[in-house]
Amino acid sequence: MKKKQLERDEQGNLIMNEQNIIEICEKEGLYEYPELNSKLYLHFKAFRKIAGLDNFINVKTLWLENNFITRIEGLENLQQLTHLFLQNNLIQKIEGLRENLELITLNLSNNCIKVVENLQRLQKLSSLDLSTNKLKSVSDIWELELNQSISNLDLSNNMLEFEGEHEDDPLLLIFKKMPKLKCLYLQRNNYIRSIQNYRKYYLANLPELTYLDTQPVFPNERRIVDAWGKSGKEGEQIERQKIKDEEDTKKQEYREEIKKQLPIHLQSKINFFQKNINAIETEIQEMQARKQNHIEQNSQEIEITFLDASINQKQSQLNEMNELLDNMKVRQIRQNSMTESQLIEQRGDQQEKIQIQLDEID
Repeated sequence: MKKKQLERDEQGNLIMNEQNIIEICEKEGLYEYPELNSKLYLHFKAFRKIAGLDNFINVKTLWLENNFITRIEGLENLQQLTHLFLQNNLIQKIEGLRENLELITLNLSNNCIKVVENLQRLQKLSSLDLSTNKLKSVSDIWELELNQSISNLDLSNNMLEFEGEHEDDPLLLIFKKMPKLKCLYLQRNNYIRSIQNYRKYYLANLPELTYLDTQPVFPNERRIVDAWGKSGKEGEQIERQKIKDEEDTKKQEYREEIKKQLPIHLQSKINFFQKNINAIETEIQEMQARKQNHIEQNSQEIEITFLDASINQKQSQLNEMNELLDNMKVRQIRQNSMTESQLIEQRGDQQEKIQIQLDEID
């Protein structure tokens, strides 16, 4: 069957229409009937315009990144849409999303957007990526505060500048009005270079943040920042000392536990070796008895020779295990006089050496 050719315009550009989308769906292993598809892979197609989606009413995830799209349009019927990826296009304005009230994720990074607008109806929007656009000032992004559901916001690599006074930072005030904001990305903006102690300043003023730029906010950092925000450098130093004292206490408790466990661990090793030594000694005795029986019955020399070889092998193994056992007993005696730190340092070396010797025996 001859493969259908996708329709193109006079310049040879692929047209985004329903028939072409259906052909793409079949190629991607999706459904030929528009209403049956819950996702569409339409990225890297060199589309110029969004169109042909009217009958894809049940699509929830739409990939349209890496095209040449200049305008957000044609999405009115996709009212079940929850995830929209439009990064790496040529979009200049946020628009055409009034009917997409179920949107949770919107990626508009690497476009030409100058103003955040027309998002206030999207009250389920949780993740918004506007990195690498042309946002410059607070007036360009103030409408973000109208979206109370945003938890993940990426404004990195824009052209945001510091405005106002350090104590009355208008950009920070916007983020303070976003109660669910957890992850914020502002790196590669001139703005953050103008803020003294930028990371501590932001974390102290946004106590719900769990991720800022390239790093997560760990519990100890949160404690230090909160102390700094309340009592300045002195409060920070006091909190750092508290954390250090707590960590030292935990280390001490760990050392005590190791100290308790080491004798028990070594004794269990000794018991294991002693049990195996007893078993080998019993085997040697049984083989010696069989050998004596063969001698008394004038059995063939080959049977006696075989028993001699087996006895020698077992005796060699017994000697090695006795040597290991003696070494462990010596270490057990030394442990009673060793310091706590010495016990901890030697634990790993002892286990490794014993394992190597056991492997050699096997």
